[in-house]
Amino acid sequence: MNENILKRFGHENLNTLEEFRGTVPTTENLCVEVYNILERGFRHAQIEKIRMEETMLNSFEYAGGREIRS
Repeated sequence: MNENILKRFGHENLNTLEEFRGTVPTTENLCVEVYNILERGFRHAQIEKIRMEETMLNSFEYAGGREIRS
């Protein structure tokens, strides 16, 4: 987490990063990017979903397209 996520995205202007060239670095897109990085590189456990909270009223979850639809 520290090397692949926090050092990569923490305290950075996401608009300048290669990962978001051609897309807007919204919470939704950042969540998808973090999920994909962890799914590719983290073999000690299965990644079920990623949840990011911007505020108490604004959050996003991503489960690799396996989200439960209501």
